[in-house]
Amino acid sequence: MKTRLTLVAAVSLMAAANGASAATAAGTQITNQASATYTDSTGNKTVQSNTVITTVQQVAAVTLSAGTAKNGAANGTVAYAHTVTNTGNGADTFTLSQTNTGAAAVTGVQFFLDANGDGVADNATPITSTGQLPVGGTFRFVAVASVAAGATTGATNAMTVKATSAFTAGVAATAVDTTTVSAGASMDITANTAGAGAQGAGPGAEPAAIDTKTTVAGTMTAFTLYLNNAGGTQDTFNLAASTDGTFGTTVLPSGWTVVFKDASGQVITAATVAAGGNVKVTAEVTPPAGTAPGTTDIFFRALSPTSGVQDKIHNAVTVASGESVLELVKKQALDANCDGVADTAFSIAPITAGAVPGACIRYEITGTNKGITTINAVVIHDPIPANTTYHSGAQSALLGNLLAPLVGGLVTYVEATGFNLNPGQFNTLTFGVRINP
Repeated sequence: MKTRLTLVAAVSLMAAANGASAATAAGTQITNQASATYTDSTGNKTVQSNTVITTVQQVAAVTLSAGTAKNGAANGTVAYAHTVTNTGNGADTFTLSQTNTGAAAVTGVQFFLDANGDGVADNATPITSTGQLPVGGTFRFVAVASVAAGATTGATNAMTVKATSAFTAGVAATAVDTTTVSAGASMDITANTAGAGAQGAGPGAEPAAIDTKTTVAGTMTAFTLYLNNAGGTQDTFNLAASTDGTFGTTVLPSGWTVVFKDASGQVITAATVAAGGNVKVTAEVTPPAGTAPGTTDIFFRALSPTSGVQDKIHNAVTVASGESVLELVKKQALDANCDGVADTAFSIAPITAGAVPGACIRYEITGTNKGITTINAVVIHDPIPANTTYHSGAQSALLGNLLAPLVGGLVTYVEATGFNLNPGQFNTLTFGVRINP
């Protein structure tokens, strides 16, 4: 059974809280972690969710999304997606321009509309400005450049993209896109989301696990992976798993199994990734019955047998003791206009774009009984993070009872209390906060 909870606060409470709040400094990290307690046949237990992080952006006249790094083949093209946001206090138009330097020459740089933000030009008509944007308005575009024929493999180019205000010429924002000349495909495995900003982005296996799943012996748990090919050539990558980060061996602990599946749920052993594209892969990991409690590092690898291009990602599986385990997962999504509805799908990934003072964040905490026995008297607890105030949304059902106590006129935390979960059953708590203006 799946149930959702969205908390509702009185308008008068919000007005009082907002009036008393100081402005949130740019760069402030808003962290939030939920916890839960429950009982089973072995006694009282406590579990914590993952921690989610929101970084409050600087409020300025204009912002430009951060640059990215890609590989590009000689005599090929590279495209970099950007978003301009008018963060001033009046309508404005922003002129688009670029300069570039480096041993790898790029030429013929042009800007094109990318309204849906998929990183692909919507048409073949070049543009030089955003057109007029209202306050808070955004404009998405791609900068497309050609890599010179005969460019040396490994050479780099730094292209500085600039958005300049037409109202005040001295106000501008820049981002640097880096192109490295590559002979062919590249590979970067990331967790849960795709792209350079996702967890696990960058070459090689991380020193510590970036995604840890909790399960009980004999029960499968799944990791979501993305295979990102920023190179200029399509390639096919063989998939493997190991507890050895060097992949000197791909033998797993006795009885452990790993099954890879594509986005449609079909079992695969390899995946073909287009140039500049990405592919979603699910890795289903099952520790055998009788596995001792503890945490096991597990590494996933994508390796091209033809080009030798590869990458690894470092994850882990925690096998809980006893016959019961409560998995608590915390996700978040931006609610830019504070209408109580998430603007995107909930994710564990950090929020950076749009998280300005006055915007809202929706939180989703899901507690799932991953064990084989019923767990009782569950309490999911989540504090209201610093630099935010509680924000209401649409009300929905909840297993158990809801607590949202007021302390000094403010909601300081929310709780879902007094419910039980049968094996496989889960309960979802949702609520929102507003970043202090």
